[in-house]
Amino acid sequence: MLVYATLQRRRFPLLADLMYTVVLLGLTVIGSVAESHPNRASDHIRASAVAPWPAYFLVAAGSIALFWRHRAPVATLAVALGSTLVYTAFGYENGASLLNPMCALYTVCATARQPNAPGGIGSVRRATAAAGITFATLAAMTAARDPFGALNGSFYILPGEAAAALFAGLAVANQRAYIDAIQQRAEDAERSREEEARSRVDAERLRIARELHDVVAHTMSTINLQAGVALHVSRDLPEPVATSLGTIRDASKNGLRELRAILAVLRQADEDAAEPTAPTPDLAGLPALLDTVRSSGLPVSVEISGERRRLSAAVELAAYRIVQESLTNTLRHAGPARAMVRIGYGGEALDVQVTDDGAGPGAGEADNDSTHNHGSGHGLIGMRERALATGGTLLAQRGPNGGFVVKARLPLGDRLPADDDPSRDETGDASESAPENNKEHA
Repeated sequence: MLVYATLQRRRFPLLADLMYTVVLLGLTVIGSVAESHPNRASDHIRASAVAPWPAYFLVAAGSIALFWRHRAPVATLAVALGSTLVYTAFGYENGASLLNPMCALYTVCATARQPNAPGGIGSVRRATAAAGITFATLAAMTAARDPFGALNGSFYILPGEAAAALFAGLAVANQRAYIDAIQQRAEDAERSREEEARSRVDAERLRIARELHDVVAHTMSTINLQAGVALHVSRDLPEPVATSLGTIRDASKNGLRELRAILAVLRQADEDAAEPTAPTPDLAGLPALLDTVRSSGLPVSVEISGERRRLSAAVELAAYRIVQESLTNTLRHAGPARAMVRIGYGGEALDVQVTDDGAGPGAGEADNDSTHNHGSGHGLIGMRERALATGGTLLAQRGPNGGFVVKARLPLGDRLPADDDPSRDETGDASESAPENNKEHA
């Protein structure tokens, strides 16, 4: 029984049922043979009550049917009971063969509190009725055909066997129902916790959206408006001032557009994602980004190597944002400097490197440990999280000759068709000049 329970618990039910069937087959057949050929003289029966060898196939059939007792309990009980009744009707002693219908009856009663069990009985009332029918038919046939007489032989063990099968099966059914109820309550509690957590996240998203709209969006709108008004009313501004105002106006306008897209995502708490108000940034927008940085006073060179092609949206967005944040930090912290952006299309990964030769703190507000630098600013944290989100890596540290270096390696993932590559534009198309090592300089 220990081995049987272990097999059931370790998800080998067919092997457990096979072992159970083989053991019961041996017990019933050998027991039936021993009953027909007793050793004690007082137990000898008449010659006509000695079962021939073919009769034991009836006993074996009842035992073999128990292999399907978990998949079709009621049908198994019908086969086991029928084979035992036929065996008893021939006048053979049925003490050992009674194990077959009683084991089947126990399995049927064990499904009394499982209305959805395949082939089960479904209720305690039906299980009790099945036990009563099994006992009544076997008791009547045994009393009529037992070779030891109506009230001898196995007649007296029938009530005890039927009661044991009924109550043991109902006990197992109650235990299973209790376990199912506990599991259902646990699932309901887990589901309610998930729903509560989801509602809290949605509420937080809406709060963040309101804060962004009320503070950041209004401030950027004011900056954009003031820069545009200054350009409109002051026609005689010096060229550097007018250029700076134009850059401020365009940068704030693009920032507002991206902020509106972020707000739309934050407000989609339980709805499907709506169409974005602006396309997702990717490497096709790199020339425009570099022009904006150059107009802000930072000379930038670009070097692109490998077969230039369109990548998955996640990789394109991560690469764009890493370049954008690195150049922004160079503008803020590096002082007078030049920057170099290198994009390498490899067979398995996209390599992004942004370096500068500035003398300031560098592009990442890094700590003093250049070897194990993970940065302390939100810019570096955001870049590293974007790289990790694609399964890649990012390293930010001081350069060997000064300045700062940001290196990212992003797995390519699923590639898009080359015909859909929007990065092949009229300006800065590195792939037209040289397929393997293309360079674009400021």
